[in-house]
Amino acid sequence: MSLSFEGLGRLESKLKISAEAAPRVKRVVMKNGANLSNRTQELMNERYKGHWEVNGKKRKWVYPTGTTRRSAVVHITDDGLTAYVAPQTAYFPYLEYGTRYMTARPTLGPAFHEVEPKFKSELKQAIKGKD
Repeated sequence: MSLSFEGLGRLESKLKISAEAAPRVKRVVMKNGANLSNRTQELMNERYKGHWEVNGKKRKWVYPTGTTRRSAVVHITDDGLTAYVAPQTAYFPYLEYGTRYMTARPTLGPAFHEVEPKFKSELKQAIKGKD
């Protein structure tokens, strides 16, 4: 899953002009990045309950190990202007989008859509100079 924003060049130039806005923007990015990580992990706890593993004629219920959930942490880059949240397990896309054998159990997408409106609102306020 990837996400891109258009018009970041204009935003970046405004941020460079308004140096006092940078600390506020960094706080907003860090806060909402953490919120995205937390909400993603909450959804993983709700939706990842385990699966049946078939070995020959035997079926066995396998509980989740929590590796994907633990790997969904926020990474702050670009001197605090970028928050990156993406589970680091190789099989995460199969969980998020499903396969022909398994229904999708999306967690990152829904969490992003919950956090996005508040992030945009807080970012606009930070750029305008309101905390």
